[in-house]
Amino acid sequence: MRGNLPDKYRDFAAGVNDQSRRLLTIRGLLQFKPAGPAVPLEEVEAASEIVKRFATGAMSFGSISREAHTTLAIAMNRIGGKSNTGEGGRSATASRRFRTAIPCGLRSSRWPRAASA
Repeated sequence: MRGNLPDKYRDFAAGVNDQSRRLLTIRGLLQFKPAGPAVPLEEVEAASEIVKRFATGAMSFGSISREAHTTLAIAMNRIGGKSNTGEGGRSATASRRFRTAIPCGLRSSRWPRAASA
């Protein structure tokens, strides 16, 4: 939910929670109890700092598609995380421009690896 609209979010959350209970999903069957008082917002680390520690596992180019590799790299680069091309390295076309509006550098893994012999 974008736009910082608390009333719209409450309506959305109520609908999702009601649907989860009706469909007997795991989420709908669980009831959460607070572990204690809420942590003051001043003590919570900023999301922009937390995501710097996010990293994808090393997945070889041969184990998942080029689209999957590219999507992971784009997502991690956008949030400031790190992606890893894995043992198979990256494809020869990984750094070339594809027909897309996404800049080439944004589609590259932070940790590219060379293929082993």
